Amino acid sequence: MRKITINAIVDIGCLVTFIPSLISGLVLYLVLPSGGGRGNSWSLYLNIPRSQWLNMHNYTSLIFAALIIIHLLLHWMYFRNIRKCFITKQKAGCDIPNQ
Repeated sequence: MRKITINAIVDIGCLVTFIPSLISGLVLYLVLPSGGGRGNSWSLYLNIPRSQWLNMHNYTSLIFAALIIIHLLLHWMYFRNIRKCFITKQKAGCDIPNQ
C-alpha cells in the first residue's frame, strides 16, 4: 500500500473519531456535568445515560489519540527536517523527502 493511501486512511480515521469525541465531550461538559445536577432529569440526554456518553467519549478519544500518534510517525521525516527551514536562510532544504 502506498504511503499516501495509508496517510489518507489515518487522516479519515482521525476525523471520524474526532467528531464523536468532540460531541460527547460537549454533551458531558455542557448538558451532563459531573455532580448530578438537578436530580434525575440531568442523567439522560437523547435517552442516552451519562455513563454511555462517558464511555463513548473515552473510547473515541483513545482511538483518536492512537491515530494522531500514527499520523505523527508517518510525518516523522518532515518533523525531523523542519528545523532546517527555521535555522538556515536557504529554503531549498525545506522540501519533504520522498521516502
